[in-house]
Amino acid sequence: MRVFVLRRINAIIIAVAVLFTTVFSISIFASAATNFTPRLSAPSATNKYYYSDINPFYKWGYGMPNCTAYAFGRAYEILKTEPKLSWGNAEDWYGYNKSNGYYSYGQTPKLGAVACWHYDGGGGHVAVVEKIENGQITFSNSAWNGTNFYLSYASTDDKNAGGASWWNFDGYIYISEAYDAEDSATGVYKTNVDDYLNMRSGPGTSYGTIGAIPDGVTLTVTKTDSNWGYTSYNGTNGWVCLDYCIYIASATETQPTIQPTTAMTTVPDVNGETVPTVSTEPTNENTPDVPDSSEENTVIGDIDGDGIITISDATILQKYLCRLITLSDNQLSISDVDCDGTISVSDCTAIQKILTQ
Repeated sequence: MRVFVLRRINAIIIAVAVLFTTVFSISIFASAATNFTPRLSAPSATNKYYYSDINPFYKWGYGMPNCTAYAFGRAYEILKTEPKLSWGNAEDWYGYNKSNGYYSYGQTPKLGAVACWHYDGGGGHVAVVEKIENGQITFSNSAWNGTNFYLSYASTDDKNAGGASWWNFDGYIYISEAYDAEDSATGVYKTNVDDYLNMRSGPGTSYGTIGAIPDGVTLTVTKTDSNWGYTSYNGTNGWVCLDYCIYIASATETQPTIQPTTAMTTVPDVNGETVPTVSTEPTNENTPDVPDSSEENTVIGDIDGDGIITISDATILQKYLCRLITLSDNQLSISDVDCDGTISVSDCTAIQKILTQ
């Protein structure tokens, strides 16, 4: 009997140890799962991380289809800040990061990591880890002079990470570890889409769509989960991807006083029932002005009048377009940066393009 009890205890200990090891191993692969939104489709042609001069490969004429242009843009999209990755050929990426010590690296796949290969005879490839499920890795890719965007797959046990026979796997660059600690800011945003931005029931594309928000709508984001923001639109609360919004102001910045009307309306909630809402319209009398340091200022785009064009000029113009502030006649006269006869979001874009030149 004593021997039986000991064996039973030993079996329980072994079972617990195996379970702990399994859970721990899974947690290694899914360390960033709660904060990571996979990209499983091609970025739009208006996505700044891939198709603007903030991507050095695009800027210098080596944009997509190109694995390095894509991976750099995807890393930028994940981090929301310029990644410290190589501007050179794909075969140089792993060694470049290793020698400079920018990010940790290794042979274990992690969400958001950049996978790197070099070829026999010269050349290489880079891709980004988007999913790790049931022992399979999903990579997002682009190919130089080939496919603009595609997905590839590999077993987590594959030492070559799914590469072709003439590919040599260098390892993973763990930019995702820097991403895990980063969240977008709460505050005021404005949608910036071609048609509509989906509102979802949770922070990710795996959640269902519960509404659609048109372009140019101002939203107040009260909490964030990586690049997703929780907000309200037309009486519906949900999550939107902040990659398709322009940041206007933080939640702590002084906002204009809003005088609500007493007109009551009803809007449908997510269950199809109607709920009362108060219609509010900001009044110009309570909207703060932006100081104009020089009434004689004629530098197009220098809205704050400090003598140079900076990102603060674009921010001021964004706030004006969202009716958060007013501008003087002099400031309005120099806000039409693209000279199309109107003041719009395109003028903000024009200022940003000036700053990247």
